[in-house]
Amino acid sequence: MIAARVAAAFEDDNDVQAAIVKGGLGELSVSIDGKKVIDTNRFLYPRPNRIINDIKSLLTKYAH
Repeated sequence: MIAARVAAAFEDDNDVQAAIVKGGLGELSVSIDGKKVIDTNRFLYPRPNRIINDIKSLLTKYAH
């Protein structure tokens, strides 16, 4: 499951609270501070490492 791999990548980061929430069929969405920043579906799944890198980049932007 891609969501589990993405959440696991942040489990040691004390500044990130990752939670898996059931969504629609094939949905993978990521929100930061309540704002949806990644929204994919079963036809547009990028690789988990790309999602993780995108989230890390977005977290850097939101931290400033």
